Amino acid sequence: MQNLLDDLTALLQAEQAFIADGAILKNAVIEAALNMDARLLELLMQSGTIKAHFFTEVAGALVFDKVKFQDFVSNKAFLPDSYTAFKNRIGLTDGRGDYLSQSRDVVLAWPYKDCVLEGGMTKEDRGRNEVFWNTTLAPDDITRLFEPKVLTGWERWDAEAVAAGVPKPVGEVSEDDNLLIKGNNLLALHSLKARYAGKVKLIYIDPPYNTGNDGFRYNDRFNHSAWLTFFKGRLEVAKSLLTRDGAIFVTLDDTEVHYAKVMMDEVFGREKFVAHIAWQKRTSPDDRVILGNSHDNILVFAREQGTTKRSNGTFKTIFEESANRLPMTDKQRAEYKNPDNDPKGPWVHRDFTAQNQKKNGKWGRENQMYWITAPSGDRFYPPEGYCWKVTEDEYRTLEKEKRLWFGKDGNNQPRRKKYLKDENGIQSSTWWAHQDAGTNEQAKKELNAIVGTDEASDFTPKPERLLQRIVHIATNPGEIVLDFYSGSGTTAAVAHKMGRRWIAVEQMDYILELPASRLKKVVEGEQGGISKAVEWQGGGSFVYAELAASNSAFAERIEAAPDMATLQNTHADIQATGYLRYDVDPSGFDSDDFATLPLEDAKRVLMDCLDANHLYVNLGSLGDADFDISDEDARATRSFYGLDQ
Repeated sequence: MQNLLDDLTALLQAEQAFIADGAILKNAVIEAALNMDARLLELLMQSGTIKAHFFTEVAGALVFDKVKFQDFVSNKAFLPDSYTAFKNRIGLTDGRGDYLSQSRDVVLAWPYKDCVLEGGMTKEDRGRNEVFWNTTLAPDDITRLFEPKVLTGWERWDAEAVAAGVPKPVGEVSEDDNLLIKGNNLLALHSLKARYAGKVKLIYIDPPYNTGNDGFRYNDRFNHSAWLTFFKGRLEVAKSLLTRDGAIFVTLDDTEVHYAKVMMDEVFGREKFVAHIAWQKRTSPDDRVILGNSHDNILVFAREQGTTKRSNGTFKTIFEESANRLPMTDKQRAEYKNPDNDPKGPWVHRDFTAQNQKKNGKWGRENQMYWITAPSGDRFYPPEGYCWKVTEDEYRTLEKEKRLWFGKDGNNQPRRKKYLKDENGIQSSTWWAHQDAGTNEQAKKELNAIVGTDEASDFTPKPERLLQRIVHIATNPGEIVLDFYSGSGTTAAVAHKMGRRWIAVEQMDYILELPASRLKKVVEGEQGGISKAVEWQGGGSFVYAELAASNSAFAERIEAAPDMATLQNTHADIQATGYLRYDVDPSGFDSDDFATLPLEDAKRVLMDCLDANHLYVNLGSLGDADFDISDEDARATRSFYGLDQ
């Protein structure tokens, strides 16, 4: 990439329109590129390297990628700051810039869309848009990044282990095991893919809302482009984990939901969109603004399209064909009556007409246009613009089986009987009121009661009733539920109580004080949340494991370093045992010059030196003595991936 910069600089020096006082006029170059200026194009094609990078041959003609060129020219390597100067000296010249902050305009394409954002998730208090290890990775950088990782710290927690306060060893990982995994969720998902591709029935996630103040301990201050890149990479691998009839539910507020919908249309396919649910998260709107927001959004996408046609001619997804209806409430059951003593039991009546349209002057669905004679002798024809719901032959069958209702006196237009005994629940609407799905305030009280006020103070969890509704609609007992933004562990807790298998992923250290602690209490039989509603009495188990850290441990030390002395000690350790990027030139690292950098710039330099492909230990290095993986962890890891012992 440095060669490209050198070549471009040399070429532009030859054209006075692009320089002033020996300096490149970046805006003039960008404007010329966008306008396809002939002078610029002729210059660029003089360099074989530049021509190969920014031009593509199509049908014998060269096509200029002006967007790619604009991104390149906008690169921070053209800006004279101390961080860039030091970075260039030691060879860190990747040419892609440091942060995803150059563009905030997002449509169907956005800056760095085709890259991967590895994404550390520490909450930022210093106002930057991204934390240090939100590394932007191009395709040629991720050869090793997505390989399955070694897992360590294996523990099994069942009722006996929880009572004793001592975990059991994990010799083998079975298909029935529930999993709680600590580690970066992007890399954890790629590790899970090796075992669970096509096996997860439901994914529910509650990702960072990108508001900067929603209570997450994740980095929550991305710009739109960075947030979408961060999210897209995770959704792409998550999709591969779903069963053919599986679905993903994503909770977001209004900050990013509309961007996310467009992006998910691309990842899953627009035809796989199922619903946009509005969940009433609070009973009164926020009175600090004119239009107080009282709901969150839940986007629902399915994995595969089915074969059942909707009335508008589109096809339902396989998920919609197999999804469960909601159980009826006592109030809804009470609506079913039996005024005519029908031997088939209580019933309600429903409309027997359907909309109809004229085509070329004739009504469509002519076989559903006919006269019906009521018991009173009155005759009825479908109203203007309507037809009957069924053909005349089907009507005769319903009439014979006495499944039609003509009113108390038998002189009304027919309506169809719907029997209580035939009901398997009710169809869910896309408005989920607080009475049915709970509120954030109720969820906070639930979590406080289970794990304590101190542990729950920084969280805005989702209520168990909300997850109960989602899990009920999307899964059946024994099927797998995945949440890779586990947070306080609500999804796993609800899935456990409802007899589903579950996988939860969390990167932050509070995984032990919150989700792990909460799930131990679930195993014990805690009676909060939905426990009484589902008659939960305890039982089951889960397995805990962590992605084996390598460079990620150094990343955490860099982020936490309070001063330059600590950073310099960390640098020495990185040189001794860490993995540096292949393009780092250690000889260019001058300790005295490094010490003069501002602390934040010094941290960025060290973070950029780390090889992102070695944040965690790859499965291929399981037997490498340098990583000191115990025999017990090695055995459990091999079992997890189905490898020979």
